[in-house]
Amino acid sequence: MAIIATKLTRFAGCDGGPDLDAGLDSLLSSSLLEDDLIGDALSLDQFRKAIILAFYEFHQFPGHHSWLRIGRVTRMAYRIGLDRIDHIRLLYPDWSMVSDEDIQEWRALWWCIYRLDTYSNLALGTPYQIDDTVINTFFTFSETKSASQGILLPPNSDGLSELLPAITSDPETLLDNIHNVTIATMRQAGIVLRMHMLQWRAGILAQLAKVERQLTTLRVALPPGWLNPRRNAFSNETPVDHHARLITVFHLRMAQLLVSIVDCGQRRADDWVSSWQRILEACQDIATLAGQWDSAFCLTVDPAITFTIFTALIFLGLHRKSGPPLDDSLRSSIDHDITVLHLQLKHFGTIWTQARLLTCKFPACPILA
Repeated sequence: MAIIATKLTRFAGCDGGPDLDAGLDSLLSSSLLEDDLIGDALSLDQFRKAIILAFYEFHQFPGHHSWLRIGRVTRMAYRIGLDRIDHIRLLYPDWSMVSDEDIQEWRALWWCIYRLDTYSNLALGTPYQIDDTVINTFFTFSETKSASQGILLPPNSDGLSELLPAITSDPETLLDNIHNVTIATMRQAGIVLRMHMLQWRAGILAQLAKVERQLTTLRVALPPGWLNPRRNAFSNETPVDHHARLITVFHLRMAQLLVSIVDCGQRRADDWVSSWQRILEACQDIATLAGQWDSAFCLTVDPAITFTIFTALIFLGLHRKSGPPLDDSLRSSIDHDITVLHLQLKHFGTIWTQARLLTCKFPACPILA
């Protein structure tokens, strides 16, 4: 963890030198975790290290090796039962002897894997490895709550909004758990997009309508002011919490953008313009969030939002170059949104290779080139 932190902060002026690079190469090339799985036990520290390395490699050395590493970690998690901790700890002595504090850490690691599985496969258009319908591991909860109050991801995604009253009753874990809910929503939108890309006609309209209803219900059920792009100063929201909340809103806007893309592809010619407009609306909403971003917090959040930024940039560029003629005011607004999103992507690119490669697709803002 110290080596990775030093390597990342070097971009802000530190110089780790060749020894730091050699240390990272050694960590990433080690098969220690896989070798230790010859047995049936795995230490918390070993698994935490595996997840950190998978996260780091995916964003800093993107490619099929990093994607495969995430897949291996996910399968390891299934092997030792992280997807069903709160079931097997009642049945198996090895798990029942683990302290409540460590169980909480294991839960947190599972939900980190859930997030990695989401965006690594969504970015590549591959199926998720984790099955949302059969997870028996609670969301994290504070010490003031008991296991009897644990929150499980519902097998039916329609029930996600029903989790919010229980989640909001625990302010200590509120941001992390709403993050899980918005990730789950984005996963459902990704499934619909994959169905569309595979030209799977049967059931796609019903699934699309289901995800749209889910998005609508979740937006309405969120706490007041949650979707506000600005910091909720009257609630004494800290800048760190503001940016953590913004990430969850990015998820919802990305889910809306994905379902809008699918909807546009399913429409007949006479309905196409209204659907194309919905894509523009979703991109504008994403740009509004980017407009409130402080680059000082790029290291405090999951850089996977760069995929959302990149997707919005693509479709804003398409809107600018095609479709109905744009009046000067709308063209100016789109140009501004492109500039803001491009700058945000560049900020992440000063830290993460993945973001830097995405930025290379837009070497300069189209409006400035």
